[in-house]
Amino acid sequence: MAKEKELAWYVLFENHTQGLLLDGLLREAGLHGTIVPTPRVLSKSCGVALALITDEVDAVRALVEREGASILEIAGMERDVNPRRDRFC
Repeated sequence: MAKEKELAWYVLFENHTQGLLLDGLLREAGLHGTIVPTPRVLSKSCGVALALITDEVDAVRALVEREGASILEIAGMERDVNPRRDRFC
C-alpha cells in the first residue's frame, strides 16, 4: 500500500496587510504561523501566505471565523520534500 502524502497548509490572502493582521491574532491566541511566499500552485494573488502546523488547522479556522479575519482560503497541498534540492555535489 502506498504511503499517504502529508499535506502542507497555508492561509492565503488578498494582500500582505491581511496576512500580518492574522499573524498577530495567531500569536495572541498561542497558535503558530510562519510568513512565507505564497506557493504559486495555490494562488497568484498576494505574495504572502501563512504556513500552518497541521495539528492547528482547525483551531486557525475557528479563530478566523470568530475574529472575522479576512482571508481568501486555507488550502492544503502535498508537501514537496526533495532531499537533493540545493545540493551541488
